[in-house]
Amino acid sequence: MNKKTERKQNLRLIVEALQQLGPVAQIRLKEFCNLQASTVSYLINDLKQQNLVVDIGKEDTQGRVGKPGNMVGLNNREAAFLGMYVEDTCLHIYLVGVDGTAISSDCIEYAPNDVKEVIFSAIEKELQEHDNLRGIGIAIKAIVYNDGHIKSGTRQGKEHMETSWDMMNLASELRSTFCNMPIILENDANSAAELYRQEHGCDNFVLYMLNDIPFGIGCGLTIDGKVQRGRYGAAGEFFVKDLKVKQVRAAADKKENTLGDMISFILPHMLQTAYLLDTERFVLTGSLFRDASEEGIRQAKAQLSVVPVPVEIDYGSEQHLNPARGVALRAIHNYVDAFLEEMVKR
Repeated sequence: MNKKTERKQNLRLIVEALQQLGPVAQIRLKEFCNLQASTVSYLINDLKQQNLVVDIGKEDTQGRVGKPGNMVGLNNREAAFLGMYVEDTCLHIYLVGVDGTAISSDCIEYAPNDVKEVIFSAIEKELQEHDNLRGIGIAIKAIVYNDGHIKSGTRQGKEHMETSWDMMNLASELRSTFCNMPIILENDANSAAELYRQEHGCDNFVLYMLNDIPFGIGCGLTIDGKVQRGRYGAAGEFFVKDLKVKQVRAAADKKENTLGDMISFILPHMLQTAYLLDTERFVLTGSLFRDASEEGIRQAKAQLSVVPVPVEIDYGSEQHLNPARGVALRAIHNYVDAFLEEMVKR
């Protein structure tokens, strides 16, 4: 490993530690990153000169012996990032700092056919209000090619949802309009998987996203600490016959046991995947779990008891795994990587 590569690797260790720990005494980074104190001091000073890290103050030593250490943290005033999740009638928006913490959030409801206008207007508003915006991520309920373009631009949802999801050219339109702003488009299940990976420190898991509007199943596959996209961006996706989807959707329209039907639907896939990938756990999220009753969740857990590895369910009105946050974290990762690359060139 050459010196530039080693320096960039160590700088990333420092940044990732500050993202994970938040503001922390500088001396604590030595143990967390397994680096010498002199190396940590040198790297922190470099990051301060670039305004990515700032002094926070002195640590609280109440109840401890010794002088208080200097607290340092990532500078959210220097860089902020916008994450969006496009649902069929609502645009979830998260503004996060470079440390990954949420600065603000919002949910904009819109009428069918207005989705593009709402996305563009929201971005323009955030750019006007935040001159430190450094990247934008948009999570979408569709397969997204590795170049950012959407494979399926129309949506087979309920009622009039088909025309409201005509977003085949969204990537090129965004990059043409906001040409100086890095913009990422990503599948919603992959975005939720990225959020779970970073916040839970789990390197091997499979995430299923079960949604009712539009009706469908998404899958985010994480192996050895990396969300897998595959050759075209569809790794881990769950493909089913249209007839079966229509049957389950018809049951949903009649307010029948939609969640139970969906669990039955994916259970064989989960059992095969558990052994095929030797995965550590499964994570289930999506609007079907957000709106489920306690009894529905209890029944779902009973159905899932046959799975040979732990299954976590993200449910309730305060669902944690919002893809808007996950895709914002990916925008942060890309920014930090480019930022550190420029640092080591100097």
